[in-house]
Amino acid sequence: HEIRTPMNAILGFSQLMLRDEDITPRQCQYLGTINRSGEHLLALINDILDLSKVESGRLDLDSIDFDLSELIDKTSEMLALRANEKGLELVCHLANDVPCHLIGDPNRLYQILLNLLGNAIKFTEKGSVVMSITNDPELRTPGAIRFSISDTGIGVPHDKIKAIFDTFTQAHSTIARQYGGTGLGLSISQQLAALMGGRIWVESTLGEGSTFHCVVQLGVQTAP
Repeated sequence: HEIRTPMNAILGFSQLMLRDEDITPRQCQYLGTINRSGEHLLALINDILDLSKVESGRLDLDSIDFDLSELIDKTSEMLALRANEKGLELVCHLANDVPCHLIGDPNRLYQILLNLLGNAIKFTEKGSVVMSITNDPELRTPGAIRFSISDTGIGVPHDKIKAIFDTFTQAHSTIARQYGGTGLGLSISQQLAALMGGRIWVESTLGEGSTFHCVVQLGVQTAP
């Protein structure tokens, strides 16, 4: 937390300076690099804080009322520009029979979906990313919801599928060099899903794409 506070100040002031009309193009370039690097470092700090909380058993989930359809809209809106910049189609299908008035931790669910969708967009150069939300066909209890995120990206080698859920791990070193990232997102998302009574797994074909499935168990509001 003591590292994150000054990082926020660095980001804040670099963003303010970028709005100054008197800066030169070269200064603008330098400030842009500071800002992007700061955001990357802040994301890493936040991931490490989350990971340490989960592993020490100190991460408490909220249990509040929320609207699933609003959460899906928020998630897709956050990533729509990134998908559009790569020329990808981003689609979300919410099945009609899925309850939307739920009880749980919307912020942590949002974190999981943002990570899974963000990864799908990151590792897909052309085609589409599709998220389907259905009642889980295996658990079949009210509030057991499955999120399936399919992409037409690079895929994951079969022998690396288990490893990508380990902390600080990516499929191979060239992935880190080409696409960036810390290798923490999937590990944190998997542990958050477990805290919600669910799990995350992946089906993938190298060179053709992947489908990440996430199941969570949430409460259903009795009088929405």
